[in-house]
Amino acid sequence: MALTTLKDDLLTEFRDERVMINNQIELLDPLTAALRKPAALRLLSNTTLQLTEYICYLVSLGGLAFTVLMNQIYPFSLMRDIFYNVQVRSSVGAPNLVYFFAAVYGLVTLGVIFVFVIGRMAREIRLKNEILNVAGKELKGILGLVLERKAAVDTIEQRHMLGLSGISQTAKSTVPVEEVPNPGYK
Repeated sequence: MALTTLKDDLLTEFRDERVMINNQIELLDPLTAALRKPAALRLLSNTTLQLTEYICYLVSLGGLAFTVLMNQIYPFSLMRDIFYNVQVRSSVGAPNLVYFFAAVYGLVTLGVIFVFVIGRMAREIRLKNEILNVAGKELKGILGLVLERKAAVDTIEQRHMLGLSGISQTAKSTVPVEEVPNPGYK
């Protein structure tokens, strides 16, 4: 294994760091753009999700109250009258009426459960949006630090004319200006 000089090691490390910084920028830039969105949209979305969540919870509570008081509300109070009317119960059949009432109560309960689940889903979406917003802010800060490091590396490269792009230049020209040929003038 050949020994390298400090200068060669530092130049190799410098090249590797430039490649790593460019890769980090390529990775982080689309992420920060995707995670960040205007505050007005986020506020509207957050407000809408909170309203949806609270309204779903209220509708769920109202649905539970409706289930308990269903036999006292007008259209559904007819079910109670039908059940206690001997003629209707005997013509339709008591088991059929029981199945009908169970189906009505089951559908109302199922609706209450669905509305409650929608409220919980709105809450989860709202919380995930908050996490994504914080992640977007943090990624933007990290990208800023990477861009600062890239600027420092570019400054060092320009200051010392390291020629990392494959073109090496010297700091001073040794050819006098008068001796440079002009291809346009013959």
